[in-house]
Amino acid sequence: MARAASARSLLVTVWGDTIRACGGEIGAVALIRLMAPFGFSPRAVRAALSRMTRQGWLSRRRSGRRAFYALTPAGALRLEQGVRRVYRTEAEPWDGRWRLFAYVIPEQRRAARDRLRRELAWLGLGPLSRGTWVTTRDLAPVLRELTTARPLDGAVAVFDARNLGPADDRALVERCWDLDAIAARYRRFIRSVHPRAEVLRRRLRGGGLSDAKCFAEKIWLVHEYRKFLFVDPGLPDELLRGRRPDREAAALFRRMYAMLAPRADRFVVGVTNAARDTGRARRAAAARP
Repeated sequence: MARAASARSLLVTVWGDTIRACGGEIGAVALIRLMAPFGFSPRAVRAALSRMTRQGWLSRRRSGRRAFYALTPAGALRLEQGVRRVYRTEAEPWDGRWRLFAYVIPEQRRAARDRLRRELAWLGLGPLSRGTWVTTRDLAPVLRELTTARPLDGAVAVFDARNLGPADDRALVERCWDLDAIAARYRRFIRSVHPRAEVLRRRLRGGGLSDAKCFAEKIWLVHEYRKFLFVDPGLPDELLRGRRPDREAAALFRRMYAMLAPRADRFVVGVTNAARDTGRARRAAAARP
């Protein structure tokens, strides 16, 4: 697996996998300790937190000298969509309808248009034309939130429709997504992760893998796997043909995740408990006459 990522990008993964399951809010001190196994300095983590706060992903709360961070409603909505797709165990049922997202954004607002296209791709939509994107999933609430979170009023429209031809639904899929390229990426993931899983399994059995290392390996696994959110729309079975390397990759991901999770979770509990004890000690010291 690739091992290059910015602190901000890895924080998104840690939030979706770990912090979300621990109540959603975390102190800066605990988060810095969680990010230490990846080689990030406290300064780098604080800079990433500051940037994510400015971008509207996080909100900050102060308690004395300590800072605590949580997802904003907009950040939580987007992260929840990603979490559902990363950890899903089977394809969502399809009602046979297509959801269309159309926009008209002038060249003068190219930066906003490019950001919107990246968001749509991340949500699993595919480009039917330059200004019209489609999906098989009912994402109307998310698309409305995406629109209201940016100054796009009057520039976009969302539709619920059926495909009346002349091309059938499978032909429409092949027009909007490069299925061969997506399958090739899944096969590369399998070739990369499978031997790594065997190495880690042997090290776990031999006692040569620390809790911190298990946490780091689990987060790297999720970080690499969640990249498929940008390329795989999560299409229903009836729209796909042939062998499904995505299913093989998903099964491998779940096996490796389950292998690492117990020790990784123990590391997280240790970090959060230590941060809580440090906070108590500081408050007690401040209260002394």
